[in-house]
Amino acid sequence: MNIGSEPSEHGIALVLVAGYAGSGKSEAGKMMSQATGWPLLDKDTLTRPLTESLLTHLNGDPDDRQSSVYTGTVRPLEYESLMKACWENLECGVPVVAVAPFLAEVVDEQWDARTRRHCARLGAGLEVVWVDSDASSMRERLTSRNAARDTWKLANWRQYLGAISLERRPVGAFHLVDNRITAMTPLAEQVETVAAALSVRYSESLG
Repeated sequence: MNIGSEPSEHGIALVLVAGYAGSGKSEAGKMMSQATGWPLLDKDTLTRPLTESLLTHLNGDPDDRQSSVYTGTVRPLEYESLMKACWENLECGVPVVAVAPFLAEVVDEQWDARTRRHCARLGAGLEVVWVDSDASSMRERLTSRNAARDTWKLANWRQYLGAISLERRPVGAFHLVDNRITAMTPLAEQVETVAAALSVRYSESLG
């Protein structure tokens, strides 16, 4: 579902760039920030050192993102920190591009409605960009970036794929970016198209 560029009732935007590990969302988020001139907040950049330290303190593997220690204790804190940083920017009238998987969040109707209401109270509109990919493209990117946090996924690839759904889509309105290696349109061109649409929807001009 690609959203049109009709004007928004709000003056600024919170742009959530979401997708699976290896989908290319961090790259897409950087492109979006560059195209709009809006600040970039990446969950990994903001929280990874603290996440690894906390997992170690809790006797967990600092690179494990599948354990119950991470999903039940650490992950909620990561997202709380990211969203608080987003709210603070919006309170100051500053639009934000936020990058994180948001896998549980974007399919939760209550979370979506609550986030849109909070944005509206701050004079902002919520724009979700879903970076789509396929299994082979994701695996190739994960292998290329060679990050310790991806070790389990790559070592247990079939099990990992069995636990996710590549058909996942946000429950609310969203912009779809096709970042399969076989995609007909380059990622940069797709992101620029979305950025141009957002420039029409919101009063902030492109940087």
